[in-house]
Amino acid sequence: MSRSRNKLITEKTNLLLTRPEVDSEKLSKLLDKKKFNTFVAPLIEIKKKSYQFNREINYDFLIFTSKNGIFNFKDLKKNDRVVVIGDGTYQLAKEMGIKKVINVKGNSSDLKSKLRPLLKNGLSILHPTSTQLNLDLRGFFLDHGCNYYPVGCYNSSMKNSHVEVFKNFFRTHKNGLVTIFSKKTADSFKNEIKRLNLLENCKAKRVLVLSNIIKTELAKIGLKNIFITKEPNEQSMIDLIIKISQMRY
Repeated sequence: MSRSRNKLITEKTNLLLTRPEVDSEKLSKLLDKKKFNTFVAPLIEIKKKSYQFNREINYDFLIFTSKNGIFNFKDLKKNDRVVVIGDGTYQLAKEMGIKKVINVKGNSSDLKSKLRPLLKNGLSILHPTSTQLNLDLRGFFLDHGCNYYPVGCYNSSMKNSHVEVFKNFFRTHKNGLVTIFSKKTADSFKNEIKRLNLLENCKAKRVLVLSNIIKTELAKIGLKNIFITKEPNEQSMIDLIIKISQMRY
């Protein structure tokens, strides 16, 4: 076996994880440490917020567009009718004992497509979410005559929590993989690459994303080696990480 071929098999892949700390650490543990050097540098910071909502209303169903909503909303009951986006959010709802859960794979556009035939005038929908109002969903439900009640139970902000880890990954390692799970993370990533003057260090990296929307955002700073998962979930990202790590540079 040639030396270059042996190197291809045995050399570890450097992998940058940019999700919030808990999610990144969890993903890191799911990967083979003999094959991957993981760098955890969260680009989104999640903070729990106190919240209020009208408990007298009989809500027809609740929607969760991320796991953060379920993590930070403490009034979820096992018999609530729940609609979620993504396998991770679905799995968390089931782990919490929620019996009636509809899982929508994709994004908010897929959520609207799934819910459109079910909506009727006067439905009341509770949406535990971030403090930033989702005007698109608000308009969608109001257009269908529904009562939409967003509850800001957490704050999501763009913040590079481990700047030195982030810089070290790009400046020390020519090759490597970067994972981006959301458009907001992509926006934060672009900001940090520009702020820290890392664009040249970034061009040889392979970037793995969950959707074409995220890919489009990253292409705006000139990135070309962008790969999209088959499904918008963590397991599909793991599958892609393993696949791309085995490809020759």
